[in-house]
Amino acid sequence: MAAQHWIASPPYPGYDHWATRFPLVITLAATLRLLGENETALTVVALLWYVVFLLAVFALAQRIGGRRVGWIATILLSTMPVVVTNATTASCDLVEATFLVLGIVLAGDAATRDTRPGRRAVAAGLAFGVAILCRETTTLALMGFVPLFMLGRPISRRALCLMAVACFALLAGEAVFQWAMTGNPLNRWDVAFHHDAHIDRAANAEGNFLLHPVIDPLLVLLVNNDFGLIFWIFLIAAWLRVDRLLDVVARRRTIILAALALATFILTGVLYTKLVLNPRYFMLPAIAAAIMVSVWLGSVTVRTRTVVLAVAVAVNFLMLSVENTHPRWAAEALVSAARAQPDTPIVTDAQTYHRALMPLQWHHLSRIERGPSKPGQLLLLPNEQGPVGATVVARYPSPSTPLGAILKAVRLDEFIPPSIRRRLVSPNPTAVLVRT
Repeated sequence: MAAQHWIASPPYPGYDHWATRFPLVITLAATLRLLGENETALTVVALLWYVVFLLAVFALAQRIGGRRVGWIATILLSTMPVVVTNATTASCDLVEATFLVLGIVLAGDAATRDTRPGRRAVAAGLAFGVAILCRETTTLALMGFVPLFMLGRPISRRALCLMAVACFALLAGEAVFQWAMTGNPLNRWDVAFHHDAHIDRAANAEGNFLLHPVIDPLLVLLVNNDFGLIFWIFLIAAWLRVDRLLDVVARRRTIILAALALATFILTGVLYTKLVLNPRYFMLPAIAAAIMVSVWLGSVTVRTRTVVLAVAVAVNFLMLSVENTHPRWAAEALVSAARAQPDTPIVTDAQTYHRALMPLQWHHLSRIERGPSKPGQLLLLPNEQGPVGATVVARYPSPSTPLGAILKAVRLDEFIPPSIRRRLVSPNPTAVLVRT
């Protein structure tokens, strides 16, 4: 919706935490303007940032370990579930990660190259500033520069000061923009800090295996389908002292990457009551682990490299096959019901309506209403718990996960425990269209 505002009446300051992701929103607005308001535009934007992200990762990994390491890291990350799932939607995660990685590349250049270190530091600061405009969680990663500033290495304090000034200047410019448009220069930060006031252990437990707040962040990395085996392989590489494979220049770049990744991990874990322990918030640690694994794999025999890489990629694909590919199934069912009966009003709940709003507009389906239904009206329910006495008009069963569809086709799903079978074969409740 924010992208549509940028098309209809730019500029648009944004009044919710999605609308202030300007690098993504403006990219989406430009694509919608070019290709029209349809699903293709969203797909193009998602794939565009996926490719740019992988190019940034390749640039960083190549600078640390050479072209072979760059290619290995790109293969690992291009198939990692946390990356692929975020590449299937026009979300801010890969955009933020792209500029964060680009900033680390430029900061490493400022720390290792004698020519124009000041300009590289300024460019790094601007990249970090853009990453913050994508999502404010970048500030957690940037806290990793604090100990580096105190040490004065591997990047000079002068370069860090130039980075800070450039980053602050960009954010100050955005604050002036918000002040001019909304009267509140801190509009972005107000929205970010108050968009979700209910983050508790139940929210953190969704999709995670948790035991205790102290070790929960570590469990998110090690016991989660979004990362596959990357952190387990990283532990092996660390035990084998992968750091000894780095020359002096590569070590400086790695220290910068490690400092920011570690800061992200620690602060996200500490702020578990403010941030959900979502794997996407641990994207930078995953990138750092993948690059270090790639450095190690670049040094072993071809046979070992091939086997480990094949296993890692295979596990990534296996983990992707259990992903719920229709997380907003009720909204998809609403669109299907509306297309089947375009001239009949359909009532639904506010959340389903909001999630289906854009595809409803794309298909020119305008006879959808929110709120309680009247007698005789059609009502789309996100689950089968409908009003007593309602007549079922149509059911919309949830599609299976890719692995669930295969198991169902060969009838192996009958041997799976019910709780797991539901997760694989019916990951979402069946939506129901009833007449009240």
